[in-house]
Amino acid sequence: MGRSNRPRRHGRPRKGAAGGGLPPAVQRGGVDEVRYAGQLWSVRQVRPNDSGRRYLCPGCQQDVSAGTAHTVVWPSESMLEVENRRHWHTVCWSARERRRPGGSFA
Repeated sequence: MGRSNRPRRHGRPRKGAAGGGLPPAVQRGGVDEVRYAGQLWSVRQVRPNDSGRRYLCPGCQQDVSAGTAHTVVWPSESMLEVENRRHWHTVCWSARERRRPGGSFA
């Protein structure tokens, strides 16, 4: 049976396509590196889940529930332990230069 030369449906990438045309951050697992407060930070966007956990946003000192999409930030160069991750509201992380962090910031 002959091959079809028509484009694939559903936006599936071709077998030989490197990374499927995804942005580099998505290819690396969605982790970006950002310089902030004189340090290099790894930044990842987190989807909502139903774990029921709550975190304290260092930007506004308000609760961030696991049921809302938010941003997780941790130091890239040092302090790689789990307890050094900070969960920010995405809006607070975007406004981090205008809004100084509070006491829970590493």
